[in-house]
Amino acid sequence: MAAQYLFFWHHKTATDNAWRPEPGGSPTRYRDHVLPSALQRADIHATTVDVFPFIMAVGALTHVRQIHDFGFTAPASVFRNVRTMTAIHRTALFITPIVVTCQIAGVQYRDFIPRWAHARERQRDEEEVRKHVDFGMAVGTAGYFLRMAFGAGKRYWFPFDVIIGGAVADLLHREYLRAHNF
Repeated sequence: MAAQYLFFWHHKTATDNAWRPEPGGSPTRYRDHVLPSALQRADIHATTVDVFPFIMAVGALTHVRQIHDFGFTAPASVFRNVRTMTAIHRTALFITPIVVTCQIAGVQYRDFIPRWAHARERQRDEEEVRKHVDFGMAVGTAGYFLRMAFGAGKRYWFPFDVIIGGAVADLLHREYLRAHNF
């Protein structure tokens, strides 16, 4: 009985994976692309939302492994802890190309992401969600430039700032809809 809940994503259907933003589901179509058709299938909005759980899981595991060192050799703040931030950054650099490659190849990779969509998530407007993710990625980029202005963190942590900004904006949008019963 417990194994069923541990491997719940094996019992998901195609509609369980239909959360927003959908890979390649942007309602905006451009006719004069200079990119090859394979690269046009890459979707940065869906990638941002899809890689976030993996990045945060690795960051959380790395941070928890240092729990006995907090206050002595490792700062307890996630954003000041170099080992945690390095693990998060490396995961972002590792998993993002994998997800983009799956999108380009047309592989249904969302079957392996341990989450599912509720009815309200499937009813969200694709265009609105993409605007929220765009805004979050812009906030993440601004956060990166603020960090660089004040000398906090490493310069190469930029991809993580953009990913966390877009994914948190999507998360806040979902929670807002849930809280107000839309």
